[in-house]
Amino acid sequence: MTTSTLLALAARAIGVGGGMRPVLAVVVMLAAVGILLVAVPVGPLHRWLLRRRMLATMDPALSPDERERARAVVRAAVPLRGRSSRDERLPAGHDPAQLRVTLTVPPGPDGCPGFRIAAPWHSRPALEADGGSRQVTTVLLRGGRALLVVVLGRVGQVEEGCVLAPAADRPHVQRAQARAGTAFPGEVVEVLTPAGPVSRHAFVAGRTMVTDTHVDRDGWAFVVGVVRGEGDTSLDGLTDAVLATWRWTPDAGEPAGTPAEPRASEAREVPDVPEAPVVPEAPEPEPASVDDAVPGLGLVLADDGGPVARCLVPTDPVATDVPCPDGTRTWVYLRLSPTAHLVVTSTPWDGTAGLALRDLEQPRRTAWGPSVTPAGPVTERRTGAGDVLVRTFRVDGVLRTQVRLDREGRSWTWSLTRVPDERHVLAALDDVLRTWQWAPFDDAEPAARVDAVPPPPG
Repeated sequence: MTTSTLLALAARAIGVGGGMRPVLAVVVMLAAVGILLVAVPVGPLHRWLLRRRMLATMDPALSPDERERARAVVRAAVPLRGRSSRDERLPAGHDPAQLRVTLTVPPGPDGCPGFRIAAPWHSRPALEADGGSRQVTTVLLRGGRALLVVVLGRVGQVEEGCVLAPAADRPHVQRAQARAGTAFPGEVVEVLTPAGPVSRHAFVAGRTMVTDTHVDRDGWAFVVGVVRGEGDTSLDGLTDAVLATWRWTPDAGEPAGTPAEPRASEAREVPDVPEAPVVPEAPEPEPASVDDAVPGLGLVLADDGGPVARCLVPTDPVATDVPCPDGTRTWVYLRLSPTAHLVVTSTPWDGTAGLALRDLEQPRRTAWGPSVTPAGPVTERRTGAGDVLVRTFRVDGVLRTQVRLDREGRSWTWSLTRVPDERHVLAALDDVLRTWQWAPFDDAEPAARVDAVPPPPG
């Protein structure tokens, strides 16, 4: 793997988990840098040049504060001195596809499930993270090859306008948002494994191939990634072998605490792993703050103080009442197709006038995230929720229509994301806004007739 390939992989945020959310760009960048620092001998001058190249890939429209934060991330990711421990690198001459070491990732304090797997070698220590995406397993296999496991976060959480889709949809979303220079050999494949039902696909950037395998557990999103050079067949079957050993923790009758991972000095060969039985898909968790939503019937949004609003929805929610890393709350996430979804979120509002208008006029930018470009002007419409502001954005290969309203301590967003030819899903946004009612409710059913949101360009 060349330096330019790693930089392209990190800068475009199309690594493991695939270019869906800006925060993942930083995770992938750190992974790419880690692989680079171990795979090739680099000195302070080389690392300084690497810093400069990474900074050159940032969005030029970043504000000075955002640019300084991005510089701090790069400085922390690429220290001018130091090198990782030899214990964290697969010894020379070892088969990178042979499973030798048992790795244990304990359950997170935020409720994230833990797991135990057999891997080719030891994992580098996980970076500290305060929620959101975090890379929990990094097995460096020499020659620019790696096995990675990333916790993407909670299904339905929204960050910088991007929703974290369920496992079956994440590869499709990645493909819809892909930028020029990314190829997708093969189709998305669904497989039943001991870890649960998974969705897998591969993509190529430059001369680097990544195979992503997505799986969900208890409302949490995981991705297992295998990084290698295009045409490299040495890791064929590695993902399936690892998944055959996958066990979620704590298991029945097993305490939540798990033993620490052994160091290289304590390494021992792992015996041949027997073929594990297929485990059926875990039942979906009960939705929170939803009154038994049925397609076409009423959905009630409520908090600790009681009902907040209600509306009619076209389908069962994928997720409800999901906390997000930046303080945003996902009230409801509706899946309309593998590449189209409608999300209702809110953030605390301090009463500052014009917050919704400012956010629509000046969309947030991230250093290595997807490009966000207005596809039309800000307009105003009357809906069941009130007089709202509407604007559509192009986010790489998809369109996102955002409806904004500031009201009683919360800034609300109704966000519909779709590929350009999915114009039919616009009706879902119109119907939700048309039938929206704030508590306390006066009518028996949410059926107010209001102006529909105009269809965006494309």
